[in-house]
Formats: sequence, structure tokens, C-alpha cells
Amino acid sequence: MTDIEGDIEVRTVAFDGSQFIIKSKRWLHIMDRHPELQTMLEAIKAAASAPDEVYLDPRGSVHLIKRLYNAQSDFLAVIVRKKGSETHLITAYLLGSKRKTRGYRRFRKLPY
Repeated sequence: MTDIEGDIEVRTVAFDGSQFIIKSKRWLHIMDRHPELQTMLEAIKAAASAPDEVYLDPRGSVHLIKRLYNAQSDFLAVIVRKKGSETHLITAYLLGSKRKTRGYRRFRKLPY
């Protein structure tokens, strides 16, 4: 999963056709702050490639929301930043329906 420099852990295709990249530093952040996602790398990649909803926050980050079934939470939020033809993971976390409704009403929903 890691390249020779230990910089990039994962490369796959994002929902918009760009390269979705998870760098080691970001993955370590997620493991530190959100250890419940340790076994959810495939779900994060699925959210990046085929989200159910896409939002743009005021700072320009893109929030990719994927509904989860038979999981400890209702949704997975994957926050990314676009850099040219690349989409870089910033963070990811689980959220419930109430938090999603409350938190995402001020963001702009993008067509997808």
C-alpha cells in the first residue's frame, strides 16, 4: 500500500475522474483521531469513487457522503481537497442522520 518514500498509501479514481490520493500523514491522522475507521479503508475509497451526496464547504473543501448499512453510524463523511487533477483526502469520520442534517444544511450541495 505504501510507496518507497512512504508518502502515498492509496491511489484510486475519484467520483469526478480525478486521482484520489490518501497520503500516509493523512491516514495516520485518521487512525489517531478516528480509530473506528481503521478497518474502513474500502468504505473510504467507495465514498470517494461513488458518493451518495457531495457538498462544498465555505473553505473550498469537498465533503463526500456515503450511506452505510449495518454499521455503527448512518453515514461516512470523506473530506477532500481538489488540487488540479488530483483529489487529496483531508479527513474522514462517521456521522449520524441528525448530525448530517444539522451540519450540512449550510453547505452547498453539488450535483452528482
